[in-house]
Amino acid sequence: MPTFLDKLELIAQKQPNDQAIEVSGQSISFQELWRNIELVSSNAYRLGYQPGDTFVFASKPTPQSISLVLGLARAGLRVSFLDPFTAINSFHVRIGLLDPKFVIAESTLFTIGSPKASLLRKLLKITIADYGAISGVDFYFTGRRLPFLPRRARNIRREFFSPVIQLALSRRVSDSDSIIVFTSGTTAEPKGVVHSLESISANFAETARIFDFKEKDRFYCGPITVGMVAMSAGATWVIPDRKPNLNCNKYFAVPTAALDLMRELEAQGAQKNEIEYFGMGGAPIPPSLVQRVIDVVGEDTHIPCLYGMTEILPVAYCDGREKLSNVKGDFIGQPIQGVDIRLARDNELEVRGSGLMKNYLGLQSEQWHPTGDLMRIDERGNLHMLGRKKNMMIRGEMNIYPSLYEPGITTISGVLDAVMVGVPDEFEDDQIVLFILLDPGMPDSNQLRERIRSELPVHVDKEALPDKVVFLQTMPLTGRDNKRDMAKLLEIARKELAEAKH
Repeated sequence: MPTFLDKLELIAQKQPNDQAIEVSGQSISFQELWRNIELVSSNAYRLGYQPGDTFVFASKPTPQSISLVLGLARAGLRVSFLDPFTAINSFHVRIGLLDPKFVIAESTLFTIGSPKASLLRKLLKITIADYGAISGVDFYFTGRRLPFLPRRARNIRREFFSPVIQLALSRRVSDSDSIIVFTSGTTAEPKGVVHSLESISANFAETARIFDFKEKDRFYCGPITVGMVAMSAGATWVIPDRKPNLNCNKYFAVPTAALDLMRELEAQGAQKNEIEYFGMGGAPIPPSLVQRVIDVVGEDTHIPCLYGMTEILPVAYCDGREKLSNVKGDFIGQPIQGVDIRLARDNELEVRGSGLMKNYLGLQSEQWHPTGDLMRIDERGNLHMLGRKKNMMIRGEMNIYPSLYEPGITTISGVLDAVMVGVPDEFEDDQIVLFILLDPGMPDSNQLRERIRSELPVHVDKEALPDKVVFLQTMPLTGRDNKRDMAKLLEIARKELAEAKH
């Protein structure tokens, strides 16, 4: 099966002068991108790196940095994207598991993470990993040379993009390790998801079909895996920046970023129905957000909502309008072609397919992957999420699944998002705190809050009604994808319940 790199090479021959990537006023054609990929691949061999060597990468996406990652992947190396704001102990545990040969990071990260910059970190109120403290590796930096860089740190442009006498002609074995991404887990047991080029590329064709990518499309999105789908179909990947370029006909965003995009599109006077696709994924997509998108971009815009995970993406999808008419539970939709699904005895969804990861780092591969999501499958084969397996709440003999109620709550006027959190009492029954994110477009008032409370029984079974309702102006978020910070919400829930007792 051809990988996305094989497809990029063909696109470079077919559409050499078309733009492949655009960000911050910079752009690169498909021909230039492929030339860079070949240069990086050849220079990796020149520098003595071998297929299977691991490198840690921490740099914002630019035409140069994307070329670098893809070129090293073509050379057979495997990349791990490590978030610099990961807990320090967790960061070093992950480095120990990876045993990298070299580190590529922005010069600003090296500088701010240095022990010599402790005062600067205190002023910025941030905790950041010290990439320069990783032992036994080569260091490369992107951007300008700044103070406190590691000794012998080298500029990536000089080392990886320099002309070579002969371009390497070798091709990567598609089923060998290519990318390692760490998912949430304890510090002692981090979970590194290992993908090959083959598994990464497996579902590209189906994702491209969902968005109906064509040559000359301009696709605005942040995640590299989705951006790569667009490029391998001949579309231009427009990467988000501080000053977004919204001259695009197709979009993809995680839900929190989608809200910001709606505000920006309105501010720039976007014309309804000029946007052909506005996709979302990476976190729960409440019906209220779907309605907001429709209000801004128009009724004719397709709104694909993707469901998946780091281990396999995507698994299933639906059009956002289906979420509006199916609010009893989180409507997920149909599994994509090439993905098999089944339900375990406790209704946990298990998946397999050619896009499934190879394995977790250091562990054996698995035939079926347990997702941790509790589902039901309707008579048409559609998936409906009941909730996360770990998030199930218990009251007496009743199991309560938050995702069964949260989508319906967001259809109440004035509610932007809703999250139910359980706090066990002394009898191990859960006290339920409902967090409601108020719509900033509506003035906050006691009357609004009381109306929302009064409408809850329409959407929530009597046995699942919350013990406490907490109204939020902003939702606590965490991680690169700005997902709900459930640990923070649980902390707030415990505090609210404790105060209510006094």
